[in-house]
Amino acid sequence: MKILSLNFCHFLKSKVLVVLLLLNVVLFAQKDFRLPVGKKHNKLRFELANNLIIVPVVVNGVELSFILDTGVGSTIIFSVDNKSSLELKDASKIYLRGLGDNEPVEAIKSINNEVKIGKATSRNHKIYLVLDETINFSPRMGFPIHGIIGYDLFKDFVVEINYSKRVIKINKPETYAYKKCEKCYKTKIKFRNNRKRPFVTAKYKSDKGLIDVNLLLDSGSGSSLWLFENEENGIHVGGNSFRDFLGKGFNGDIYGQKTKIKELRLGDFMMKEVTASFPDSIYIQGISQNDRQGSLGGNILRRFNLIVDYPGEKISFKKNGYFGKPFNYNMSGLTIQHSGFTAIKGYKENNTVHLGLNEVVTKKTLELSNDFVLLPRYEISDVRINSPANLAGLQKGDIILEVNGKKAFNYKLSDLNELFYFEEGRKITMKIERLGVEIKYHFYLKKVI
Repeated sequence: MKILSLNFCHFLKSKVLVVLLLLNVVLFAQKDFRLPVGKKHNKLRFELANNLIIVPVVVNGVELSFILDTGVGSTIIFSVDNKSSLELKDASKIYLRGLGDNEPVEAIKSINNEVKIGKATSRNHKIYLVLDETINFSPRMGFPIHGIIGYDLFKDFVVEINYSKRVIKINKPETYAYKKCEKCYKTKIKFRNNRKRPFVTAKYKSDKGLIDVNLLLDSGSGSSLWLFENEENGIHVGGNSFRDFLGKGFNGDIYGQKTKIKELRLGDFMMKEVTASFPDSIYIQGISQNDRQGSLGGNILRRFNLIVDYPGEKISFKKNGYFGKPFNYNMSGLTIQHSGFTAIKGYKENNTVHLGLNEVVTKKTLELSNDFVLLPRYEISDVRINSPANLAGLQKGDIILEVNGKKAFNYKLSDLNELFYFEEGRKITMKIERLGVEIKYHFYLKKVI
């Protein structure tokens, strides 16, 4: 079997699931995305969840939800609820190797597929289907996420990303005209790995002053910044940091340090007290730190409206309303995920439950026999050691029933996680179920960095 080398990590950022997907492999040529004849551009709305751009993608007639990721070199599907409903053509088995310590994962390579994003269509499209069902973003996001797409779309268009309005506009490069923008920062994109991986240069404030860092442009990572520790270059974790689970890769869990750096600059745009993750060196073996010092993630990118121009090898940043927002992190120490559904009797008709992407599900659509309804269930998937939640006694695997007096199923997962990011000293009260027993806990949010 052929084994492809892959760098794939999904990080748990200060907010929730963080995604980092970097493909280091030479692939066969793919057919381009094309707009209909006579059409110069196309707009489509996207969902912004945990700093990640979620777009509808139609694969061989089946509509799926994908993360739009500048850091990924190929189209990858890793979670389809009913795989039999999705027909992938001309398939062959391969193995993918990524970050972590475990064995390569089994996957299917498929060619000659039709993929549509908005009005743009790509025929003869190559797709990789990961067969390991544990590689699944949906539980951490709270709604279905089926895959990731990046380079395959960006290479064919000038892509405008308006984080403020949550709109993407894809433009034919040959007819696109840049508007004058004095408040924009325009810079060159440097490409590596057969032009599939885009890099930009930023300035990082270290003990040695401001130094240039080459960062992978990674809209598929919900974190702010990912940095590789390098004492010689002055890049290192400060004393004010904590060790944490950073995410799960194709080949195992990723651990490292979380901290805040004093300053990061993109042109004249200066950001202070930026949250940053430093993965342990064992997880970044094989990555040349001479060419790359880290990644620029969605929690920074969302503070700008972008013009991403792969054909012209440039990018434009214009700050938006998110720019001045502080960089926060999870002060509870809890990671929460969606873990299926619970049947409950007598659920009130006027209540609503959020179960899917931009979707509100009512009792009527979930009604079962004998007045039972299915409602989302959330569980604790990780607890940071010595965090407020850990010291209070909460444990991995606890089922969350109530938070601050509100039934857990009345929260969207993103709103539930949002409770842990603000107001140091805020009291959090939880009712959980453990081994069939209901227990109440409370703790207070506390800053670590």
